[in-house]
Amino acid sequence: MKHMPRIFAFLAFAVLALAGCHELGQADGPGDYGSLGENDLIGEVRRVDTRNRQIELRSDSGRNLQVRYDRNTQVIYRQRDYAVSDLEPGDYVAMRAQRADDGQYYADYITVREAAQDRGSRGGSVGRLDRFEGRVENIDARRGSFEIRDRGRTVRVTLPYNPRRAVSDRFNRLREGDFVRVEGRFINDDRFELEGFL
Repeated sequence: MKHMPRIFAFLAFAVLALAGCHELGQADGPGDYGSLGENDLIGEVRRVDTRNRQIELRSDSGRNLQVRYDRNTQVIYRQRDYAVSDLEPGDYVAMRAQRADDGQYYADYITVREAAQDRGSRGGSVGRLDRFEGRVENIDARRGSFEIRDRGRTVRVTLPYNPRRAVSDRFNRLREGDFVRVEGRFINDDRFELEGFL
């Protein structure tokens, strides 16, 4: 019995040491992303490469990691589903990840813990806004996106994480076939991030 305090002290030390060993430290609590495993990652999104299906992540430990994803990878922000392509540089995320045989990480579930806009460090381009117009097609209310077709070109338009009330209301009134003019930024040739309707 006299050795019990030493055993408890050793066990407490072992638990704390093990908890500090995984790559990116600990979460603030389970939250809506669940408990983190030894390969799970926390950090800031630096870039999303949709062509190669990779996310460049700056981990809390200061490492730059390339994390793979696929079409089944879920992205959750405030209990709402998003596409991986909706992630922005500056988003602070927790990723449920596994390590493949080649050593690369693969994420099947990503929770945005803090959006770039909320952090006041929006990573997207700044300056002049682009404008685009055309007919509305394929409205996806669940993902907060729709397509605009103009002269044979189709562009996927996505709402920001925290759209202004006027933008959200206008989106909810959209119907296929409506002609719209929008203002925002092209993320690539066929994806446009909406700032507002004109």
